[in-house]
Amino acid sequence: LISLDSLWIRLSGASSWDVAFWVGSFTFITIAAVLPMFTGRSIARAVRRDRAPLLVSSLLNTCSVTMFILAVGLTTVSNVVAIVAAAPVAAAVVARVLIGEHPSRRTWLAITGSVVGILIIVGGSIGSGTVGGDLIAIIAVLAFAGNVTLWRRYPDISRLAVIGLGGLFTALVSVIPADPMSVGGESLAILAVMGIATGPPGRVSLASSTRYLPAARVGLFTPVETVAATVWAWVFLAEAPPVTTMFGGLVVIAAVAYGTRR
Repeated sequence: LISLDSLWIRLSGASSWDVAFWVGSFTFITIAAVLPMFTGRSIARAVRRDRAPLLVSSLLNTCSVTMFILAVGLTTVSNVVAIVAAAPVAAAVVARVLIGEHPSRRTWLAITGSVVGILIIVGGSIGSGTVGGDLIAIIAVLAFAGNVTLWRRYPDISRLAVIGLGGLFTALVSVIPADPMSVGGESLAILAVMGIATGPPGRVSLASSTRYLPAARVGLFTPVETVAATVWAWVFLAEAPPVTTMFGGLVVIAAVAYGTRR
């Protein structure tokens, strides 16, 4: 589901800040509506219960989502998702430093395989975008890694509230540089799909997985987004990946399959 983000952003044709505003707004409205159905409490009550951890997690979510959207607007999809695929390494290192979580030998081998695949992809795609977009994508990865570790440390935080409040913060951060009323009806419909149908359930699922898996294992699944997003860009946007990207994608998938087998 999350791998569709870059496709929706490009298809909307809206500016990065407009995308961030509308997606954040739609996400907040969606979560605010469904949270009482699943938990019996509002976002405000969830904040009063979880306090600082929930607020920090929401801010990290805002950073990772906003930086990802900005990066897609500044460089190629394949560049962004190739950098995002470094998330397993970042998550493993941050979790090791902050909460003392030791990934298994199989997980480290799978991470190594993923890195090899990403290096193959990067070798064929880096240079076609801008340095600014690449650096912003790196910030998104670091924020995501920090959040995965926080979710592991506080497993009872309401994941729905984190994603909903993160959407609100994203809209607030974007409202000044954005021009929301300039977005046309078709573009708004595309952003509504991203902010209602695919983004929230994808992010809530990812956040919830940390209740059952170590941070490094959760991060190990993010390279799947790299491969899938590259395919969507190829099929729907005619951003044809080079042979190195396709080969690197196969290496990544093989590494993830190895790392998730018992």
